[in-house]
Amino acid sequence: MNKKILTLLLSLALLGSSCSEFLSVNEVNPNSASKVPAKLLLPATLNNTAGMMNNPRNFEFVYLWHGLWCISSGYSQPSALVQYRLLNASYQGTFSNSYAIGQNLTEIEKATIDPKDMGYKAIAMIMKAYLLQNLVDLWGNVPYSEAFKATEGNLKPKYDDQKAIYEDLILKLDAAIKMIQALPVDATEIPASSDIIFGGNMTKWAKFANTIKLRMLVHQSGMTGRDTYIKAAIATTASVGYLGVGESALSNPGYLNSTGKMNTFYETFYKADGTSQSDGITYYNAGKDAVKFLLDNADPRVGRFFNPYSGSNYAGNTLGITEPAPLTAANTSKLGYVKDSKGHMIGTFDKSAPILTDFESLFVQAEAVERGFIAGSGKALYNSALTQSFVYLGLPAADATAFASSEKTNVNYDLAPNKVNLILMQKWISLNGIAPVEIWTDFRRSGIPNFLTFSADPNKANTTPPVRLLYPQREISVNNDNVVAVGTINAFTSKIFWQNR
Repeated sequence: MNKKILTLLLSLALLGSSCSEFLSVNEVNPNSASKVPAKLLLPATLNNTAGMMNNPRNFEFVYLWHGLWCISSGYSQPSALVQYRLLNASYQGTFSNSYAIGQNLTEIEKATIDPKDMGYKAIAMIMKAYLLQNLVDLWGNVPYSEAFKATEGNLKPKYDDQKAIYEDLILKLDAAIKMIQALPVDATEIPASSDIIFGGNMTKWAKFANTIKLRMLVHQSGMTGRDTYIKAAIATTASVGYLGVGESALSNPGYLNSTGKMNTFYETFYKADGTSQSDGITYYNAGKDAVKFLLDNADPRVGRFFNPYSGSNYAGNTLGITEPAPLTAANTSKLGYVKDSKGHMIGTFDKSAPILTDFESLFVQAEAVERGFIAGSGKALYNSALTQSFVYLGLPAADATAFASSEKTNVNYDLAPNKVNLILMQKWISLNGIAPVEIWTDFRRSGIPNFLTFSADPNKANTTPPVRLLYPQREISVNNDNVVAVGTINAFTSKIFWQNR
């Protein structure tokens, strides 16, 4: 789409990361976003969602705690992370930005009245469910029933029960799918310039909604007595299907090789001229657990996730390690980057930003099959997920086929003693740099991978990392009564409702 229009919309929506101090669920946006037509407001909200979810600074704790990345030994280790001492100010921008984006999605919903335009409303509903699911997975109870009502005078929304939010989001996704199925034959076509994810393909939006729904239901698979609910919920939209091969939800507004207009993940590390950002590519290095897992299994993707520190040699550090001495920066692999190659972790300035990849969807489906929730072949879905991960990283599909046939129990489906654990281990490594919230959620609900070091710092506050984020200081300052009403929150013991271990 026209970059000048997109820049204007981003300003109107006030969702840029540089405005994080302004973005609170309890603050009114003085610019009337509802006056912007849905076809123009939608790309801004999609772009900002992608930017927020793909900014590694927002989710560095996941990558660092789960053995995927480390902090270069050339830098001081961040004590709050290595010691698990989260603060209320930690990562609060994700909270406020999510609600700011959600407010604009709500304006799209309210402004969409003509039955011919219901496609816009359905997309807004789906994306709001996506945002709220992530908020619950990160914080538990959050504003929901009274959220997105600042323009109506409610500046202090109550916090709703997280399980109830999940259940209502399932119904909202069902409603969005039905809305798509009921679109009139003369429905307004959504142009690719507005839908920067699926280019107006509503069939894919329905599959995306159903995939989010399946993911949310699978999250609850460890809960006692939940199987009947899960199977019944799946059955209501089973015929819609899920995102399959080549159907990834990827956002791209037309990235430009210019400051502030590049892929967010890429721009965290590199400038438009290809030089490193300050504390960019030199700050995060490869995690020891990830490198070892990849090398032990002779995984060709090691050279896509990470760069060799010399020749074909790869190595990573553990977060917070002091004894034995950590590897020097010169002897530690950096995050994968080869200029002009989209197939490495960092990619290129114009690489599409992942919202939910086809291989994540296939891994979720494989787990759902193994748990008896849906029909199909767990092995076929798992192998397909591996293949699409390889393809996403620029490797030949044939390499994935050969890899899946190796004699490794952590790779070969037939040889794996526990199929669900295998799926989750390969999903963990495959989502490196792509889907941090799902990585954290999978570990908290399953304990897989079970070989992670997390942090080697002897002064850490707990044997394992926090299980949730703490409510933002901004909320405590402005909406304290409702925050207090949730009850006492402990980062190590106040589990998200689906964590049953």
